[in-house]
Amino acid sequence: MRDTTLAYIAGFLDGDGSVMFQLKPRSDYAYGFQIKVTLAFYQKKSNRFILEWLKDNLKVGTVRDRNDGMSEYDIEGFMPARQVLALLEPYVILKREQVETALRLIREITSQPNPSPEEFLDWCAKVESFQALNYTKKGKHTLASVQAFLAGKGYLDPRND
Repeated sequence: MRDTTLAYIAGFLDGDGSVMFQLKPRSDYAYGFQIKVTLAFYQKKSNRFILEWLKDNLKVGTVRDRNDGMSEYDIEGFMPARQVLALLEPYVILKREQVETALRLIREITSQPNPSPEEFLDWCAKVESFQALNYTKKGKHTLASVQAFLAGKGYLDPRND
């Protein structure tokens, strides 16, 4: 992809995009929660074509229409997010801290496929810290809720609380 195209997409992320980490309850996950990463780009439905253009260039993700007159292009998952963020990192200005922090966190999480409960809690704390970098309300599920779940399941040594 040309540098000018990457720079345009990075500017789009800076202005009408977001990098998000979320804690999602998942009964099929070892510790009851999933750490989810999403890159999202937003436009009015009348400009959906530009989101389709982004998808055609990045070759990953999905575009959908929301019920509020907006369209959204989402890239979910550690590998797709890492791939796109690595391409855009040299060009991002406003969201540089989010991109650099997200890349570090993705590398850390993907390098350890079987974390201890304490390592998982450390990642959850980093997710919560990451959320503070964005202009958004606090996530529904927090480090405290994950910690309470793990303690309730007996995963945590009470002497280390």
